[in-house]
Amino acid sequence: MWNAFIAAITFHVLMVALTPKITYKPFVLREQYLEAVELPTSFELPPPPKEVAAPVVPIEAASDEEADADAGDIAPTSFTDLSALPPPPPPPSEQAQEFYAFDEAPVLIKFVNPKYPDLARQAGIEGTVLLNVLVGDDGKVMAVDVIQSDVTPAMVKSAQDAARQFMFKPAKQRTVAVKARVAIPIRFKLH
Repeated sequence: MWNAFIAAITFHVLMVALTPKITYKPFVLREQYLEAVELPTSFELPPPPKEVAAPVVPIEAASDEEADADAGDIAPTSFTDLSALPPPPPPPSEQAQEFYAFDEAPVLIKFVNPKYPDLARQAGIEGTVLLNVLVGDDGKVMAVDVIQSDVTPAMVKSAQDAARQFMFKPAKQRTVAVKARVAIPIRFKLH
């Protein structure tokens, strides 16, 4: 142990003694020269860019003026073939406009299993129906709508029938029971 200690100290002393001294010198360019450049007394300016025409702004006729019939480029319209027109959008439903605010969400207290349709069971069809359930202030189901489904219509009807039998602890807005909408998934799965 002592021999290793003495060898380490000797090695360090020799390294310090044999290392050359480093002197710092500022960087100096080896070649210094100046070159004079003559600047021209006059400059040629490039030509100005071409002017771009301003866009034409359509002018709306005043309410008491008559519009010029020849002013527009509208193609003639024919309403003889009404079967080619797309159907009008469906009217907005009242349920889409309903909004119920609540502090406490309704809690499901009675769940009824939907009846698995025999044809769907024999065909091995599985899937989920996502229902939008309107819960009344008494906890009973008032309406059931389908949000999304990947099953047969018979399975959707079975899920809706089962959901109509659900019972809830009603939603509350502060301390008052109120109506609320809840999304409930019904899964059809074969064992």
